[in-house]
Amino acid sequence: MSWSNYHSHCTFCDGRSTMEDFIKFALAKNVRKYGFSSHAPLPFNTFWNMKLDDLDDYKNEFYRLKNKYSSQIDLYLGLEADYIHDFIDIKNQLYNLDDFDYLIASVHYMDRLPNGNFWTVDGNFTDFEGGLRTLFDGDIKLAVLRYFQITMAMIQKGGFDMVGHLDKIAMNGSKCKEFDKTASWYKQIVGETLEQIKKHNLILEINTKSVNTLGITFPDVQFYSLVHELKIPIVVNSDCHYPSSITEGFQLVYKNLQQTGFKTLSQLIKGNWTDFEFDENGIKF
Repeated sequence: MSWSNYHSHCTFCDGRSTMEDFIKFALAKNVRKYGFSSHAPLPFNTFWNMKLDDLDDYKNEFYRLKNKYSSQIDLYLGLEADYIHDFIDIKNQLYNLDDFDYLIASVHYMDRLPNGNFWTVDGNFTDFEGGLRTLFDGDIKLAVLRYFQITMAMIQKGGFDMVGHLDKIAMNGSKCKEFDKTASWYKQIVGETLEQIKKHNLILEINTKSVNTLGITFPDVQFYSLVHELKIPIVVNSDCHYPSSITEGFQLVYKNLQQTGFKTLSQLIKGNWTDFEFDENGIKF
């Protein structure tokens, strides 16, 4: 029994340690399959995205380490690519995608603010609240509906393997008193988005990054049963930025998924996503 993790960030983006440090920790934590998915370059600079000039170094360091550790762990080269509606999608012209084993698509940014910057749903709450007032007159329901509208547009565009942290807007949204993640309208829009993921044959990430700090996953645990009912393939990723967090929350989440009825997780084998059985102690490779 062992683990896998396909969503991780190293010092090529906003991760806090080198690729090799993450590999060493992965080995220590009995991770058999490990993927690097740095935030892909964008046409503008942020403190968390990889710079375009560093992309070749990212690839070269990965292949050096893949060769070095080939007998100990299966390593994969990926990217977490942003979809920004009517601005950039996964099939962008900034770089060649042929070298990558897989792509995670995520929505971090929504619409433009008056200053020309894009409003991000994944920053601090002060900035989130300011953008919410500016773009949606403080109406969190309108903002959430717009977020999932953009997410569904991303899904329909395609060009990637996996949807990352599906309902990430709920992290800051839950700090707004008007937001209730058990509301019928919220369940409906998330359900519609999951149906699109199923329709387009994509993998859904169960993201455990906030299990220990906030007690939540993305998507929220209340949607596990619907994901299972729709027979959407899943992977469990920790979205780690620190090596110590490579398997954070895995045992609890694996157990919850097993209790929901899931029997398999998707794993990357020779370029193809294949189902493997699991239980709360790991994957049965």
